[in-house]
Amino acid sequence: MSTTIRLSESTRDRFAALSKQTGRPMTELLDDAASALERDLFFTNLESRYESLRDDPVAWSSIVHERNIESGSIADRSPE
Repeated sequence: MSTTIRLSESTRDRFAALSKQTGRPMTELLDDAASALERDLFFTNLESRYESLRDDPVAWSSIVHERNIESGSIADRSPE
């Protein structure tokens, strides 16, 4: 299924230029751009949540404790 979206002329021109440079359809480039924005938002929100946890000494202590447990299990891994 396809649909029409409105873009500014300059954005359309940018995607057309990128399409020409990469040899990929503009629809693929738009999909990639949306995925990149989703990843960026995910990590921005993750960072914000970690900042909130750092402000809570009890919660942050729990995170540190969990990380220490996990790092010990990685060190116990048998050599291949």
